[in-house]
Formats: sequence, C-alpha cells, structure tokens
Amino acid sequence: MARTARTEGGMDDNNTFALRERERRQNSPVFVSGDEVRRRIANPGDLGMVFLIDPQLGFSVRSIRLWVNFYGNAEGNLGWKTLGHRHLIDAVINVLQGRGYSMIDGIRYDWEAGDFLCVPTYAWHRHISEGDEPFMYIAGTTTPFSKALGVSIHEDERYPEYWVFAQKSEAARTTLIPGGSEVPELPGSQSVSAFRGDQGLEGLLYEQEVAFANDEEKRRRAGRVLIKGSDLRFGQTRMGRVAYIVDPRLGFNTKVMSTLLAEVPPGHHSGAHRHLYEEVNYVLAGQGYSIVEDRRHDWQAGDALSIPVFSWHQHFNTGGETARFLVHTTRPALENLGYQMTQQGELASY
Repeated sequence: MARTARTEGGMDDNNTFALRERERRQNSPVFVSGDEVRRRIANPGDLGMVFLIDPQLGFSVRSIRLWVNFYGNAEGNLGWKTLGHRHLIDAVINVLQGRGYSMIDGIRYDWEAGDFLCVPTYAWHRHISEGDEPFMYIAGTTTPFSKALGVSIHEDERYPEYWVFAQKSEAARTTLIPGGSEVPELPGSQSVSAFRGDQGLEGLLYEQEVAFANDEEKRRRAGRVLIKGSDLRFGQTRMGRVAYIVDPRLGFNTKVMSTLLAEVPPGHHSGAHRHLYEEVNYVLAGQGYSIVEDRRHDWQAGDALSIPVFSWHQHFNTGGETARFLVHTTRPALENLGYQMTQQGELASY
C-alpha cells in the first residue's frame, strides 16, 4: 500500500527525542533479583531459561539480552542432534557449572565451569554436558539489536519449517553469511581480484562492497572462540581490577558487544564512571550495593543490574569475599559508529 508523504509539522519533533529518552531511562528498572536463579540452583532438576534483562521486560537496554540457562546433564535434552542452532547476533556464554564440550562450526571446544565461549555469528552450535552435575551458563546476546535492525535470523535444527536460508542447499547450511551460497553467476563482478587492475575508483569501491560478505565469513572463522577461566588475568585500572575477556581488540570477531570481569575487594569500591553505551552486570560472587545516578541498589550473587546509558555508576563491596561482576557492554557498536564516550569520576579503592 502506498504511503503519503507528510510535512514536518506532522512528524514527532526530533528535538525532543533526547529529553524523552533520558526520562525513559530514568524511569526504567536497574536492579534484577536473582531469586528465580537461586531457586533453580537449589532445584537442579528444574531446567530451562531465566530471562533477566531484555527490552521486552521493560529495561532501558535496546541492544542486549541477558539470561541464565539450566541444561541438565544429558546430550540431546533440547532435541539437538547434529546442527544445533545459529543466529545473526553476537553471543557470549559463561559456564557457571558443569563440564562438557560444544560443537561450533564443526569444531569441538571442551569447557568447564569458569570458561567462556564467544560463538561466531551465524555459526551452527550445540552444547553437550558430560559431567555429573547439571550444565548451567549465563549468556549475553545482541538479539534486540539485530531485531531493531530487522536482520535477526535464528535457525534451529528442531524447527526447519522456520529456516530462512539453511533449507536451500548444503552450501547454505555451512556458510556463516546469510544468503552467502546464492551468489549469482555474473562474470567479473564477484570480487576485486576478478577485475583488471585498471578499473576506476568507483568500480573498485563497489567491488569491495561485493567482496565484503565473503571476507567477513573468513574473519568470523578466524576469530577466537574459547576462553579458559584458568587463563584470565586481572589488571588494575582507574575503575578497579578487570579482566577483558571478549573484545574485538583481543582477536574476537564481535561487532556490537564486549565482555569483561570486574572485581571489588571486601570493604572497597570500584571507580565511578559513565558512558554512551549500554551495560548489563551479573553478580557472580559477593554482596554489596551500587549507586546508579544517586540511587542505591543492594545486590548479592545471582542478581543483575541494567545500567542506563550515560548514568554514573559505582559498586561497593560490603561482604567478606571479593565481589565479582560479569559485564557485557555495547562499547564496540558505539565505537564503530563513532559515538563512544567514557567519562571517569572517583577512582577505585584497592
């Protein structure tokens, strides 16, 4: 159906968006109780997902989803047999409990509690638990971001009726690029290398666009996947002790999300800062409270925090053990857009 163009007066005023957005963030929830997660841990036979943070749950995030998954201890309990599933998003998994391996793009990765997996975008993957205790992990993904762009694709071997590309051919099932197997047979238009060296600038730039997807598939397969917990190294920053885990600067092919661990010793506090990117925190250990824009939020292990964009925040440890946070942010996305800004306030105490 055709749409009729509208004059400026008929549209929302762009000048008011930032103020309305700031008000929305201020009214959005920050603290997420981990009571349901703790209940599941106490009843290991109660399997399934617990969604903690998602735009659809009323949080201020637009790009990140955070949840805990309880798998059980048997292969195939989700019905996956060979492929598993794949999706057009960044995805990072932190194994909280259990031992086993994952098949990702046909390669086996063995893991145990404390390890991390950065699943390449659009790579088939499935997880197999081999230990005696149930497999539990916490995942951060950029599903909301992909949905907002209109390019979110999830294909699951259990539901082939919903496949978008994988049902078309074996090549369509193995590529890490949606539609990557549907390259038309047009001579001399598939890559820069197919051209002579005398094409004009416009031809060169366009051929780089045509070649991007194939090059990106290579980058996805070359990116790092497994991070062993035993290899993590913490270092001091103005915000406190942190260990960068998944980051494009460390060889991971993520475009939107990055992941780190942060620690606060007993009786101490982190630094204070704010930034123009989204952040979600999951408390892995310890207890204390956080100040987010002058509001106090008490937490313990299993709770989560959704930090609104450009909100000052700082963490305080009131317990007897080191507090540890799993932190997912959308800093890479904002850097790619040229919007990233981080401002440092009070320094961390060690």
